[in-house]
Amino acid sequence: MRKLLLVLTLSGLFVGALPAEQCRRENKQCDCENKQSSCCCNILTVDMPKIYNGYGKAERSKEKFQKAVEKAQGELRTMLEDGIKLAKELRDLQEKADSPALSESAREKHRKQIEELTEKIHKKEVEVNEFRQESDRQLSEKREEFVVRHVNEIKDVIRKVAKERGAVVVLNSAGLEVLYSVPDLDITQEVSVRLNAEK
Repeated sequence: MRKLLLVLTLSGLFVGALPAEQCRRENKQCDCENKQSSCCCNILTVDMPKIYNGYGKAERSKEKFQKAVEKAQGELRTMLEDGIKLAKELRDLQEKADSPALSESAREKHRKQIEELTEKIHKKEVEVNEFRQESDRQLSEKREEFVVRHVNEIKDVIRKVAKERGAVVVLNSAGLEVLYSVPDLDITQEVSVRLNAEK
């Protein structure tokens, strides 16, 4: 997979270099700092995290997701509090059952109650663990779903801007080290403005 990405990146760079090579053969000056130049300026950069963090739809999805997380945490907290109450009830019952003043029949009654309560606590533990696992799974799926959807929306706008700017390659400056790029080549702001304009 890494080799494929490297090949694609390098082939994009070589394809991007073709107009510059054609300009060199024709003795034209390749000036990437000049937006009007048709010789090059076909490799652009974009800062994906910056765009994502500034994307209004993604921000609203994050807020909705955070509310879902808080709701799940509240439900889990309630279940844990119920479990703590049951555990306290069990301790109190065990103390009563250990009292030397109890008759054998009363002690037997307490033992039965202790067994029932122990079973109830065990079921509560299973319920809490199942709830935690299921809510983690659902939240993870929900988060992945909206991230993928918004990243695809961002990529659509990047493709449109790149085509309009005559780019053959757009590099993610946040994920791939870019040692130098002319500020005019970065389309982050342009993509962000257009993306947030599309309601």
